[in-house]
Amino acid sequence: MKNQQRLIVGLVIALIVIIFALLNGQPVAVNFFGAAFKWPLIVVIVVCLLLGALVTLLVSTAAITKTRKEMATLTKANQELETKVEAKVEAAVEAATKEQTAEIAALKRQLEAAAPAAGHQPAPGTK
Repeated sequence: MKNQQRLIVGLVIALIVIIFALLNGQPVAVNFFGAAFKWPLIVVIVVCLLLGALVTLLVSTAAITKTRKEMATLTKANQELETKVEAKVEAAVEAATKEQTAEIAALKRQLEAAAPAAGHQPAPGTK
C-alpha cells in the first residue's frame, strides 16, 4: 500500500512537472562555466530534474551501502556472541549434569550404607 502511494505521488509530481515544462517552451539563455547556450525552458527543466534525481540516487546509494556494511558487521558480531553464549550454556549444563550425577551417586552410597546398618533390606529395584 505504501509503495502504491509513493507511485501515485511520483506520477502526480511528474505530471505537474511535464505540464509546467510544456507551458514554458520559450528559449532561455543558460551560462555554464563560461559557455552560453540558448535552450528551450523545457529542456533546462528536464535536465535539472534528471541531475537532481542523479544526485539523490548517488547519495542514497552511498547511505545504503554504508548501512549494509554496518549490518553485515553487526550480524557477524551477533553470530559470534550467540556461539559464545551457546558454548557457555552447554558448559554450564554439562557441569550441572556432572554435579547432579555425583550428588545422586553420593546419595545412593549413603542409602546403601544406611540400609545394612539399620538392618533393613533394600527396597525392590535398588541394589
